[in-house]
Amino acid sequence: MKEFPKLYTERLVLREITQDDLEAIFMIFSNPDVLTYYGMDPIKSKEEVGDLIQKYRVGFEHGTVYRWAIVREEDNAFLGTCGYHNWHHRYFRSEIGYELSPDYWGMGYMQEAARAILDYGYSELGMHRIGALISPQNKSSIRLVERLGFKNEGLLKDYAYSGGNYHDLSMYAKIKQD
Repeated sequence: MKEFPKLYTERLVLREITQDDLEAIFMIFSNPDVLTYYGMDPIKSKEEVGDLIQKYRVGFEHGTVYRWAIVREEDNAFLGTCGYHNWHHRYFRSEIGYELSPDYWGMGYMQEAARAILDYGYSELGMHRIGALISPQNKSSIRLVERLGFKNEGLLKDYAYSGGNYHDLSMYAKIKQD
């Protein structure tokens, strides 16, 4: 079994998500405020979270998904997750995704975590392009990726479907040398 990479920042440890994180992930993914712009409906059961954790592991084993738990180093508090999905090895590109418990919004944790996984994606995973699909209404996420050097490449009309509605998404991307 492949070993999942552990990353360290000034305040955080980014580590593999395990079944021990089930309760914390359920609290985040069942919160409608967190998922307002996420592109999925709130999770209703811990069984769904268990399946999600297993999908992260299988995706990692197949080299298509990397999803880190974001844990505060000082007290081991579970803050959220971040990682890569839609990874196309042939084209050296992937997309980044993330979510954070509302208890930790506005504290700079996600910028710190995202910067670490971007560096890892370029230096260790060989990525050339990293994208982010973001709702145009999600001003916090847009500010985050822009601070990280992402550029807006355009609007994708009715690109996502959740909550019984179609949603526009903006494509942001960062190229390795930018």
